[in-house]
Amino acid sequence: MEKTNYLIYGGGSHSRVIISILEKMGVQVVGIFDTNNKIKTIKKISFLGNYKTQIDSKCKLVIAIGDNKTREKVSQTIQHPIGTIIDPDTKINKDVLIGKGSQIITSSTINVGTIIGKHCIINTNCSIDHDCKVNDFVHIAPGVTICGGVSIGKSTLVGAGTTILPNVKVGKNVIIGAGSLVNKDIPDETKVYGIPAKIIDDEKK
Repeated sequence: MEKTNYLIYGGGSHSRVIISILEKMGVQVVGIFDTNNKIKTIKKISFLGNYKTQIDSKCKLVIAIGDNKTREKVSQTIQHPIGTIIDPDTKINKDVLIGKGSQIITSSTINVGTIIGKHCIINTNCSIDHDCKVNDFVHIAPGVTICGGVSIGKSTLVGAGTTILPNVKVGKNVIIGAGSLVNKDIPDETKVYGIPAKIIDDEKK
């Protein structure tokens, strides 16, 4: 069966990661949409300027943007088929569900019963244990450990090297600072940091 070619939206550093994964998968990237006119190519892949629905309309597209809010905003404009990226060098249980547009990056492990939403980024060397739920547009940064039964709300950022203990519920639009230990539930729209993680605004009062 002939492999589908890909387009990438976003020409920043994360796009280089996505391109390297697609190369491992034996998939050709035919162009990159980006508004930065100063960059002309990455690895001989041409920049195509602003997004246009008519360019290679049968290609799949992946949004290579790390920022959750920007990735969500862009996703609302895309009319190409959306691709899901799973690095061959990952370990994903057969009973894991992964939503459209999500990206599972090198050396990550996802265990049985876990659900990953749409347009998530599970970054390098993450470990997500059994029966977790990661909602849409979440970014799990490199080296994060998420224990079993954890729930993470929409558009949350889990900072690099963080550990989340079993059965914790993390709200939506949360930012967890790098290297934190999350041992209790976190409400929506908060920023937390530390060992154990505490709401940052509360510490300033």
